Amino acid sequence: MTTDAVAPHVYFAEAAGIDGSVRVLGVHACGVPAVDVAAVRTVLTHELEGSGRPLFLYEIASRITVLLSGDTDAEGCRELLVGLPPAIRSRLRVGLSAAQPVAEVANASRQAHVAAAAASEGAAVLDFGEIAGGQVLVSSPCREVLRVLGESTLGRVDDYDRVNRTALLPTLRALLEANGHNESAAAVLGIHRHTLRTRIARIERILECSLASAYVRAELLLSLIVCDYPRRPAP
Repeated sequence: MTTDAVAPHVYFAEAAGIDGSVRVLGVHACGVPAVDVAAVRTVLTHELEGSGRPLFLYEIASRITVLLSGDTDAEGCRELLVGLPPAIRSRLRVGLSAAQPVAEVANASRQAHVAAAAASEGAAVLDFGEIAGGQVLVSSPCREVLRVLGESTLGRVDDYDRVNRTALLPTLRALLEANGHNESAAAVLGIHRHTLRTRIARIERILECSLASAYVRAELLLSLIVCDYPRRPAP
C-alpha cells in the first residue's frame, strides 16, 4: 500500500464504495512467527482477489494494513480471515476504522490500528466506534490517561472560569457534545453563534490548540466524561 498522501484519491479511489468512502482493516500479529504472518497475508490476498476487490495491502513489523470499501463491516472483515487456521487467528488482534472519505485514508489507518491495539487476541473484529463508545472508558489505564489529560487541559479552563466568573467549560462541553457544530452548540446554550465563536477563541488560547480538530475534540470529550467536571450554567 502506498503511503503518498499528496493525492490519495489517485491511488485509493478504486477501493472506495459507491459513496466514495473507505475503511481500513488493521491486523496486529505481534509475537506471531513470520511464517504465520505470511499466511495471514496470503489469506487476505486470496480473499480480496477472489472477490474481485482491488488489493491494497501493506505489512510492516507484523502489522498488516488493508484498504477496503466503506460499506465493509466487521462481519465482512471476519469473513476475510475465516480461511486462517484457528491457531493463527487466535493470536491476532484485529481492528476496523470508521468509514472515511478517500482523502482521509491516513486517519482511517490510524483508527484501524488503534482499534487493533485495543482488541483482544482472537476476539471478534473491533470497530473503532466501539472504542469511542465505551471500551476506553472502562479500561483503568485509559481512564487514568484521560484523567491526567483532563486535569492538564480542562482544568485550566475550569480554573479560568473560577477566577474570571465565566463559563467557558460549559461552552466547551456543549461544543464537544455537538460534535463541533457551532450552531447546534449555540442553540443548546441559548447564545448567539458570534458569542460562541468568541468563547471558542478564548478557550483555544487557554488550551493552545484548535478545536477545529476532530482528534482534539475527541480527546477532550473523553477526558470531560472521565473527569466529570461540574455543569455550571452558562452566563
